[in-house]
Amino acid sequence: MNDRRLPALTGLRGLAALWVLVFHAWALSGAAGAGLPAPMTALLGAGWLGVDVFFVLSGFLLARGLGDELAGGERRPDWTAFALMRVARILPAYYAQLAVFALPAAAVLLTPAIAWTPASNGETLAHVALWLNAWPWMPAHLGPWWSLPVEAGFYAVLPLLWWAWGASRRMLGLLLGAAILAVAWRFAMHDVTAIEQRIGWSEHLPGRLVQFVAGMALARWMSTGERKGRGGMAQESLGAARAPLWADALALLAFAVLVLLPQLGGDRAYVGIIDARVWTWFWPLFTAALVAVLLVSLVRAPEGRVARVLGSAPLVALGTVSFGLYLWHYPVQWALRAALGGYVPPTWGLAGYVVASLLVSLAVAALSWWAIERPVLAAARRWRERRRVKLRAP
Repeated sequence: MNDRRLPALTGLRGLAALWVLVFHAWALSGAAGAGLPAPMTALLGAGWLGVDVFFVLSGFLLARGLGDELAGGERRPDWTAFALMRVARILPAYYAQLAVFALPAAAVLLTPAIAWTPASNGETLAHVALWLNAWPWMPAHLGPWWSLPVEAGFYAVLPLLWWAWGASRRMLGLLLGAAILAVAWRFAMHDVTAIEQRIGWSEHLPGRLVQFVAGMALARWMSTGERKGRGGMAQESLGAARAPLWADALALLAFAVLVLLPQLGGDRAYVGIIDARVWTWFWPLFTAALVAVLLVSLVRAPEGRVARVLGSAPLVALGTVSFGLYLWHYPVQWALRAALGGYVPPTWGLAGYVVASLLVSLAVAALSWWAIERPVLAAARRWRERRRVKLRAP
């Protein structure tokens, strides 16, 4: 596969961010979002699974990129450059949001639930250091922030996990170890008394590590298959004509099962609530497998209909600003609902609320991308290239 930046994967990230946005709009809409048909309720209620998609996709793309460096002649990944790129990707936009919430004007422009005045220096430090929903208990001021320390935790441990990249057996061992560790960790958390801590701690690493490692393992095994297949162009061409049919079916099936999976939770559909039902301890394993199947279908058959839809210009654009969209959609929805009188009017309905919050969130996300994320990432890439030249110099 020559195009390492498959547009369908960018579009998938955009769709995952949109799914989270629609889920929160549905959760905040109250009566305006009630009375929907059961299939629509299932789809909306499963929107928090967009984060599961992010985690597996992150493991896949990061490992694939590092593997490309080795395939290009590097002896080992440049972990210093890797750390810089990850810091540049997350912290500037996140810190900008922290600063906005701490401004005195935020208490006027945003709802009191979103405007942020740290109660202590420890709370400020915890948010700056991304030590959120961890021990000692420090809840994230904004709900969606819970995923940021989980993602950053994976960045921190990835160099320690990289020993497995060189051999399929080691990668399989790492995947099995991560799965066992995730289940054991979540089992240990199900006895925590306070429900908020039970959810927060179980979702932290190592409870979610298996999703990232599943993405890594998939990248490893797919890259091996690509190298072996370079000599068999005739077979590859023969399979290409049949690929879209099975790939589309596989992608749609994986997504359908992903949507229906939370229904096993009944009235407690958010299965981050670890309880006596043993299957809830295995939740990250189920979602990791389903998202991996979806990724296989997109990468192996980029000419398929599902891949072409995800690779369309609107979804790719959405994926480009997806981090800003993820950061800002929830406060935008709270502020919008407050401006409407504290509820979503029936005349608006859920659809109107979703569209309005999406448009405003996209505007803020685009500003974040063009004013903060894009220039910071460009500067980090220039530094990385200068570093590579210096390291390669005799």
